[in-house]
Amino acid sequence: MPQVKKIFFVFTLFFCLSLFTANAQVEVEYYKKVIDTTSDIELKLTAIDSLLTIHWKESNFVEFVDNSVAYINLAEKAGRYDDMTKKAMNVSFPLINYLSNPQKSINLLNRVIKHEKNLTDSFLRGGIYLKRGGAYFNINTQKAIDDYSLAIEIYEEKDAIYKADAFLFRGQAYSALGQFVAASEDYKAAYDLFEKEKDFEYMLHARSGEIVMYSKNGFLEKSLEQRSSLIKSLLDLKLFQYLSTQYYNQSIDYKKLEKNDLRYEYLQEALKYADSALNPPFVYTAVYSSLSDHFSSTKNSYEALNFLEKAQDYLSEIPNDKYANSIYLMALIHYQKESKQWNEAKENSLKRLTLVESIGLDEENIHTHKSLSEIYSNLNDNERAFYHLEKHSNLKDSLYNQSNTNALIYYQTLYETERQEKELNEKKNSIAILEEKNSSIKKQFFYGGVALSFGFLLIFLYKNQKSLKVKKELQEKYTQDLLLAQEEERKRVSKDLHDGIGQSLLLIKNKVVLNKDDSTKNLVENAIEEVRSISRALHPFQLQELGITKAIENILYQIDETTALFITKEIENIDGIFSIEKEVNIYRIVQESLNNVLKHSKASAVKIEITNKEKDVQMCIRDNGVGFDFSERKNDFNSLGLKTLKERTRLLQGIMKIDSETTGKGTTLTFIIPKK
Repeated sequence: MPQVKKIFFVFTLFFCLSLFTANAQVEVEYYKKVIDTTSDIELKLTAIDSLLTIHWKESNFVEFVDNSVAYINLAEKAGRYDDMTKKAMNVSFPLINYLSNPQKSINLLNRVIKHEKNLTDSFLRGGIYLKRGGAYFNINTQKAIDDYSLAIEIYEEKDAIYKADAFLFRGQAYSALGQFVAASEDYKAAYDLFEKEKDFEYMLHARSGEIVMYSKNGFLEKSLEQRSSLIKSLLDLKLFQYLSTQYYNQSIDYKKLEKNDLRYEYLQEALKYADSALNPPFVYTAVYSSLSDHFSSTKNSYEALNFLEKAQDYLSEIPNDKYANSIYLMALIHYQKESKQWNEAKENSLKRLTLVESIGLDEENIHTHKSLSEIYSNLNDNERAFYHLEKHSNLKDSLYNQSNTNALIYYQTLYETERQEKELNEKKNSIAILEEKNSSIKKQFFYGGVALSFGFLLIFLYKNQKSLKVKKELQEKYTQDLLLAQEEERKRVSKDLHDGIGQSLLLIKNKVVLNKDDSTKNLVENAIEEVRSISRALHPFQLQELGITKAIENILYQIDETTALFITKEIENIDGIFSIEKEVNIYRIVQESLNNVLKHSKASAVKIEITNKEKDVQMCIRDNGVGFDFSERKNDFNSLGLKTLKERTRLLQGIMKIDSETTGKGTTLTFIIPKK
């Protein structure tokens, strides 16, 4: 019996997934048909936008990129440069992280930069350079730094969180080029901004950057200590997506300290969280390659080859990633050296040398020259062996001197900062004591006079505030009671129409049918349908019959069938969450919002989204109509037809937000309704 249940469960799951896939495919075909048949740019852009949502949910990044490019082309042609920019920024992430095509992202962003003067928002103007810097990061690090610097200049105070990102990424780029003092300053600036914005996740990113800098400068014990603390914070905050990278970096530091057991232990930990990583193919390539390198070191050629083959499988998913290739080649060369495959090891070492030089990985450059010296020695090519040994020695001395210089500058900067902070605190304390002495007598007289006046003022304000609060509460209660009474009266009238007049008309119809009077029969049928329509409008009995979700979808279906309005929807199931009284109010909010769109907006399209979140339900109704200047008429709810919506939302203890402009961008109504 348990086996039968299991088979039934698998079949049911497969059937549900098939239905979901089929529905998604129907939607895709529908939107493609709209794109191919309409000449209305607004409808085309809306349909493409809907396709992008579907492709993103399905992780279909190839289609996502293709449709994003189509949207960008159309938006550019229509002169909608803000929309064009947003899509170029959004498509950057999958191009770089999933399709390994940063150059295509750069090309799209360069098209946007041509229209930079037409962009209205500093977030967009700074964002194009932030995204292009990310695309340049593994291609040309200096160009990445230049773009991050431009983003920092452009971003305004309201863009603080994005400015912090630019500082963080520039710090990482400086660190990659070995400019550790500049990197340290940027990490500090990023950390301060993230802390101000209370973005704890990215505060940890800034900490991670500083830790990498410690490691590169040879402060390995400090690096290991700080990273252990960071890993604990990531575990506490359940930020599992960053753990693989931190465990992997910890293993690298233990490799430098020649503590192979600890290196292996942390590589195993990195493997546990690889599936949760932001870029699993890269993490698996790096971890499996390092495990292969570890087993080559311990003369276990079977395990070394096993992990090397696993790394190669994941590398095939990201063939253009230079960092992944350099790590894989490291492991491959080590395995070939242990297997005495000297010619193959030589070819791969020369290939890796070119690769690490292009990236700017100084330490790996040094190691590769040493490896080549050993390989040429075994191939009896002493001249080349000596050349690479000399290059290894010179580069190692240069890096050692640079590390010492960076360490000296670091400690000097640390000392100067502490000394300046100490002097500043001493001066502040002296000034504070002096000011306290000079102002103490004045304060006594001043506060004595103010205290009495302030006391009377507080009493007056308290009484006035209390009176206004009571008046407001009475007014709100009256309005809410009125809405409840109105709904009850509608329900009663609807029931009377349906049960009284409706039944009477039905009896009349039956008699007419018996008399075979078709003309009168049609009139009676029309009257019955009108009564039913009025009854449904007065009270939505389908709430009890179908549930709130289907009742809302029924409204959309009726409007779609009876009007020219183009409707799109993304509605999650919210049945059984609210009481019937609350469901009626939610139904009315949707109904009245859509009536306002039909009556006032002159819109050709409307989109409704209902999202079932953990603590609340969020409803968003967005149209592309003429909009209105809400700031000028925010107190005139009667003329806007929004007063009832406001009161119904308050009755649900929810929040109502209105976003509208007279620039033809339409109106967005958002309702946030708590579940408790």
